[in-house]
Amino acid sequence: MSYTLYRSLTHIPEPHFPATESIKQLIETIGRDVVRFRRNTQISYNFVDKARSSCQAINSLIREVDENDDWDSYDKFTEAVDLLEELLLNSATVTQDEVQRHFGGDKDVETCIASASIWEANRERLRNCLNSVRAKSEIGKLLHNSNEETETAEAGSHDTEEETEIVEAGKHDDASFLLELYQSIKSHSFRERAEGSVPQLIELVNDRLADLYTLAQSEVLDDVLAIFTIKAAMLVSGVMDISVDSRANKDRTHHLKRESVWDAIHKLLNYLYDITEGAHADVPSVPEIEEKFDAFLQILQTIPEAPLPAAYTQLMKQAGKIRRPYHAQALALISLCRFLARHYEGLTEAEHTATNVEPFEDTCRETLSALQVAVASESALRGFDFDAPENAHVVTAFAAARTTVRNCFEHFGLTSHWAHYERIFLQAVEKDRSRTVQLNELLAARPSRTPDDTSDLVRVNVQVRDGSATGNVIREFAVGVEAETRLRALRWHISKALEPQDSARVLRDSTFFVRRGTAQEGDSLEACRVHMAIEEITRTRVCDLVLVLA
Repeated sequence: MSYTLYRSLTHIPEPHFPATESIKQLIETIGRDVVRFRRNTQISYNFVDKARSSCQAINSLIREVDENDDWDSYDKFTEAVDLLEELLLNSATVTQDEVQRHFGGDKDVETCIASASIWEANRERLRNCLNSVRAKSEIGKLLHNSNEETETAEAGSHDTEEETEIVEAGKHDDASFLLELYQSIKSHSFRERAEGSVPQLIELVNDRLADLYTLAQSEVLDDVLAIFTIKAAMLVSGVMDISVDSRANKDRTHHLKRESVWDAIHKLLNYLYDITEGAHADVPSVPEIEEKFDAFLQILQTIPEAPLPAAYTQLMKQAGKIRRPYHAQALALISLCRFLARHYEGLTEAEHTATNVEPFEDTCRETLSALQVAVASESALRGFDFDAPENAHVVTAFAAARTTVRNCFEHFGLTSHWAHYERIFLQAVEKDRSRTVQLNELLAARPSRTPDDTSDLVRVNVQVRDGSATGNVIREFAVGVEAETRLRALRWHISKALEPQDSARVLRDSTFFVRRGTAQEGDSLEACRVHMAIEEITRTRVCDLVLVLA
């Protein structure tokens, strides 16, 4: 099987609807970032996966509206579209930042501390993104395909399993990043330049980091301690980098090479380890741990349904076909009509006369016309200009609908309500404008590549083998990837395709890739670290790898 890894993560099958086009593009944008991540990977893959599933569920609701005139589905999808779109917009800012991050290269202690804080912030923000997909009620229901009638103990069991999966993904991310930091520190050139008792202290630091990694790998290290441990390891790595940087401030490098600094590092790691091992009679509180950590930094430095006019039942079907430039104001117009429908249904039977029906029919007809104009408009998200002459007819149609709605309010004696609903409509117009600007700015800064674009891809042929590079072949894969894609992303993808017992083995830190040479099977095998990009392994369009399951 040959396909694009990026497409596998972000592909949303038919049917597609304009109402979710911005969501689809945001998922593609975020997915392209995520496959290049070097940390916080499992959480991020799960987030994109669940966002994609939510979008598919929304599209199913839109189809339900089209086929069955289902207001319940309409209510669900219109609320979920906005929630998911807003969540993805916020998330794109995080992924855009995180894709540039790893560790190393900081030129001074302040930027090193800032890098550790950014990792912590992005770690929390990415986890909040994933949790938000599940926590937002309308989106969470979509993920479980549940509603008020079908929420049972089985759904609760599903929630528990999903929560466990997410917790394990987070712990895996922490353990993997800590291992990478440990390996970098262990092999750092500073070890050879250290003097006095510092080399011995470095050995003690390495040993303690290995102990903490073991705790993280076995999921004994709790969330708070994992954060402090990884931040400490990032700082240790940063201290080493600065210490060997000839361009760094000489006074600073001299200080960082001192025994007192490395003694403080060793004591901090011992303190964190002892907390986990229960060596303290009274378990320190988070503020107490923060105080210890800050002291170390000193040493270094977030409707009821009813028979109504035929045009009225058509309104809901337009919402899913209208793109973001007019989506919020379209929903606002529909909301106005629904308010009028409820008022009309509340009239006495004697008041259901042509005198009252016709103004509402006119309102629904004019509103439907405006929505259909918006549906027909070529409102591409990239580079859209509200004030362009070619978009004037849409503005005119919405203005005409708004006037007709206001006349209907006046007819029913609802003038006092109009100011409130007009304000809602104007806020929707402003929301469309500001959201479109946000989307334009974000999308303009990113390549316009889609998951279906298979040009310039590298074909990666992977043999999954048991135990060694010459062990039994469990399965073979042929995957199209961009050259910048990390092996972590490839490994995650493979884990999703294998049987559960093999899937769990794929994600172990002892699992590794090797490159197959041109000689016989088992010859010319070159180990590849999972943080490496495909372009670091090959410059050709084909790459042959073996994934060895320990």
